[in-house]
Amino acid sequence: MIEVRRLSVNLGDFSLEDIDLSVGDGEYLVIMGPTGAGKTLLLQTILGFIEPEEGKIIVDGRDVTKLPPEMRNLSYVPQEYALFPHMSVFDNIAFGLKVRGKSSSEVRERIGEISEILRISHLLERRPITLSGGERQRVALARALVIEPKAVLMDEPLSAIHRSLREELQAFLKEIHSKLGFTAIHVTHDHLEASYLGDRIALIVGGRIIKIGSLEELRDDPGASEFMGPENILRGSAERRENFTVIRVNSIDLISAYESEGDVLVIVRPEDIFIHPLGELPKTSARNLLEAEVIAVKYRPPVYEVSLEASGVKLRSFLTKQALEELDVREGRRVLISMKASALKILPYMGRF
Repeated sequence: MIEVRRLSVNLGDFSLEDIDLSVGDGEYLVIMGPTGAGKTLLLQTILGFIEPEEGKIIVDGRDVTKLPPEMRNLSYVPQEYALFPHMSVFDNIAFGLKVRGKSSSEVRERIGEISEILRISHLLERRPITLSGGERQRVALARALVIEPKAVLMDEPLSAIHRSLREELQAFLKEIHSKLGFTAIHVTHDHLEASYLGDRIALIVGGRIIKIGSLEELRDDPGASEFMGPENILRGSAERRENFTVIRVNSIDLISAYESEGDVLVIVRPEDIFIHPLGELPKTSARNLLEAEVIAVKYRPPVYEVSLEASGVKLRSFLTKQALEELDVREGRRVLISMKASALKILPYMGRF
């Protein structure tokens, strides 16, 4: 377990103030916040690169606040991975083991094991310059994990990856964490990344943590929800049928055109949730039709954000001013909502429900 107690750091023009944080064994905690919020500074302070003015950092019951980074038994995956360009992949991964005095046979054995798990055995003789972004990420993760640290701390490890590959690598990180069960602290500004990877999310703004909790807890918190993005993100269980997928979310069955099985995250954009008057059969081919209650209506220029609840499932939709008035959408009113099966995107989920 990692504990941060009443931590304060003052860099003159920016400071972290009174940070309290705990990360359980095997937990994947995501620290999320906008640019300049203090995410990386907090990570570097936990690692020992920066000394706090006040507070304590506890790793497995041991106070490491005054210890140098190499004495904390924490691994670091920086944003650009920091692989040694003059070394092979094997030697990059071996570096931490050799520094710790491991024998050549143990180094080979440990690297063989981790490279097989991370599916990089075929890359061991290559140099980093010849690797793709995704391959470099796996090598950096292997180097971090091979020394069997108390935790792996990652500073925006997916930010350098092209967006088209990012979801694939998120799924890979989720798979490896599920398989190995290591403790992780992952920094990002991307709310979808945080929602997908995090067992819990710590939201940091202006050097202060304003909320720590599950995806649902942050969505329900008025002070935190504005940082969580507009997308509807639901957790459910998927079952594949003949040509569609049924996802059970709470007591509701939703239909998606995407293929999946097991625990999943469902992502639906607000503009793909359509609102209709209750009592009228809408003229739509959408396969998902639900009755919902309007919980709140807020103006988010240039549209109105409508918060809805359908059998305990909370959703958000967007309406123009004209549509809001024509449909007479207001707090407390019951409506029908529709979603096309193609609008329900599915990602496999291997975290803790």
